Formats: sequence, structure tokens, C-alpha cells
Amino acid sequence: MGYHTKEKSVVDFCESKTETLTNWVRQVKSKSLCAKTKRKRDLRIIAILSHSLLRAESELIMKQRERAKRWAQMQADLGLCNKEEEMARQQREKIDNLWKNDLSGLDNFFKELDNVKTVLVN
Repeated sequence: MGYHTKEKSVVDFCESKTETLTNWVRQVKSKSLCAKTKRKRDLRIIAILSHSLLRAESELIMKQRERAKRWAQMQADLGLCNKEEEMARQQREKIDNLWKNDLSGLDNFFKELDNVKTVLVN
């Protein structure tokens, strides 16, 4: 008859809210770009799209931060140790030690320069 529904696939059903929001942001960016590049621009539409995009992006960032925070908390609760994080920490410590050695060497050099007496030649 005249009624037609779009069947949802399994992928659509399993898609998370964050992924849905990410897709929506991508589509709004595309529409906003099209609206801005038209020869005859409608500033009202551009303003609505820009405002919607701004709010959606801020909500997406908030959701991503919440997800990262929950993931970190879960890892801490389970006592999981991320090998990559451990290697990065060790690398940072190694670099810090190198810098400290170099800086202390420079510090000693400048102290020696302060101790050097200038000899006046007549």
C-alpha cells in the first residue's frame, strides 16, 4: 500500500549511541558544507546546522570522555596493567633521566665558567 518502513539491519541494531551520534555529526558536516558552498546561501539553514553541529560535537566529546573514564575505572578495578602504558612510562623515565644528566652537566659547566678568572693582559 502506501506505507513503507525501512528495515533495520543487525548492524543498525547493534550500533551504539556514540557511533550513531558520530554518523549524525558526519552527515550534518556534509550538509553544512553543501549549504555553505551553494551560490545562493540560506543563512538561517547554515546557522541551524552550525548550532546543531556544535551541540552534537560537544555531546559526542562528553560521551567519549565518559566511556574512557569508565574503561579506565574498569581496568583499575580488575587490576589490568596495560603493557603499552608501562612501556611509555619507562620511556618517559628514560628520557627524563637523560635530560637530568644533560642539564646537570650544563649546570656544572656554567658553574666552572663562573669560577674562571679573567686575566688582564697589559
